[in-house]
Amino acid sequence: MKQLLALGVLCLTLVGCTTLDNDAMIESDLAFAERPSGELSGHLFRPKGDGLHPAVVVIHGGGWRGGEPWHMGHVSRLLANDGFVVFTPTYRFTPDHVHPAQLDDVRDAYRWLTEQPFVDEANIAVWGYSAGAHLALLLGLAPESAGGLGEAERPIALVGGGSPTDFDLFNSDSKLIVQLLGSERGADPGAWEAASPINWVSGDDPPVYLYHGSLDQIVDIDHARDLNAALQEAGVPSILDTVMGGHISVAVLDRNVERRALAWLRQHLSDETGTFDMLPADIGTP
Repeated sequence: MKQLLALGVLCLTLVGCTTLDNDAMIESDLAFAERPSGELSGHLFRPKGDGLHPAVVVIHGGGWRGGEPWHMGHVSRLLANDGFVVFTPTYRFTPDHVHPAQLDDVRDAYRWLTEQPFVDEANIAVWGYSAGAHLALLLGLAPESAGGLGEAERPIALVGGGSPTDFDLFNSDSKLIVQLLGSERGADPGAWEAASPINWVSGDDPPVYLYHGSLDQIVDIDHARDLNAALQEAGVPSILDTVMGGHISVAVLDRNVERRALAWLRQHLSDETGTFDMLPADIGTP
């Protein structure tokens, strides 16, 4: 847990490392849902230029029990500078709110974003890191009956860094997972299975870009390896970008892998609405 708190501090320190273009805008604390516990809001990054823009919901990490949208500010600025609208939502935390509360919240944030008049509904992706990646993957892989999005709403692509994908790889009494699900694995194995993105892989899933630190001691890289293998076996376009570093260092220091993920993401945009004409030139390939 001390490592997760350190991640938050470091992210706040480094959040400005990617400068936002002068013509782009940030609108803070925009409400997207109301809960008995209070209002949920997020930060909206608007790129320069008129017309419809592709969009990304960017979800922060923090062990499902902490964190702040600004912790993904470097990714949000990178995307906005490349022509994407970005929405970074808050969501309810454990232990006061157990799964699927967090998934419900980010799903509502996604739907709120689709309703904005400057967003190209055919080109919306989801990007998350750590616990945020878990929520991003569930949002895109799980069916609507399990808290994911409906078939017509599914994102065009998913990006997940440091992703917890299979809760069976954690100890059966892991404090973070028990707080998220409300029980140890032995007491409710079905809940642990249903909350694991790897158990929802199917052949019609959107493309997935996974990146993971080879030295990650918080979320073992086997989470990414196993999901990548399952996706490829199902015929889903998937990439695992393995980078040197641990869970925290990859999140706050590795801007190169984020640029590779961005280049990959742009390759999966639909061009039916002319979106490509509004985006900068390619910045590279994975």
